[in-house]
Amino acid sequence: MSATTVAGAAADPAVGPIADPAVDPAVAYPETVPEVSESFLHTSVRFQAFSALRGHFEGRPGCFVGSDFNVYYRPLPAPAFVEPDLFVSFGVDPAALESDFSYRLWDAGAPPAFVVEIASKSTHRKDLHVKPAIYLEMGTSEYWCFDPTGGFYAPSLRGARRAGDAWEPIEVALDGEGRLRGRSGVLGLDLCAEESRLRFWDPRTAAWVPDHDDTRRALQRTSGQRDAEAAARRAAEQRATAAEAELAALKAQLADQ
Repeated sequence: MSATTVAGAAADPAVGPIADPAVDPAVAYPETVPEVSESFLHTSVRFQAFSALRGHFEGRPGCFVGSDFNVYYRPLPAPAFVEPDLFVSFGVDPAALESDFSYRLWDAGAPPAFVVEIASKSTHRKDLHVKPAIYLEMGTSEYWCFDPTGGFYAPSLRGARRAGDAWEPIEVALDGEGRLRGRSGVLGLDLCAEESRLRFWDPRTAAWVPDHDDTRRALQRTSGQRDAEAAARRAAEQRATAAEAELAALKAQLADQ
């Protein structure tokens, strides 16, 4: 979401990721309140994409999937951070990061390898013109931007991979279903813009990576199937009971003759 230099200090690119052990990280590198509120669409896209990647990489050693989490890329005396809408890191301790209050490159051990920013009215210009330099400085390998409104830039999905000290565009093109699609080499997944939805396709399984909505619908289908099967069993049991009663009545009638 935002990129900020805290404590009013001027950013110094020469400052390296060196932490002062005498400084309390919770004070120097706090979890802060976002500068701007998100729209419902922005929140929905971010949450769905996060849930998909979180589920996909669950249990993978050294992998952390973060969303809207302060990532500090410069320490004191000029601490600065950025809040990626969605990111994936490798070679880190996910359990430690999940319980931490901020992501500090020098403590985490690795920068986010993959970052997605979701365009909004207040951030889309920074996403395109300011944050690429920040993510280069951080050591990010891939940087993606997605515009769920289709009104801030075109194409609505764009990606870039690190090439030395610059970004190299990743090919994004329409697939056979009319979706914009690009391949993330970092994730091994395709990013697909499906109208206002950002989806991930796994070419190894030839299937969509399920997000929260996919999971919810699958559970509903499973629940509906179980209900239908239970109803069918009850109907069969009722028919069997009726048949047994009819047979007993017939036997009683024959015995009376």
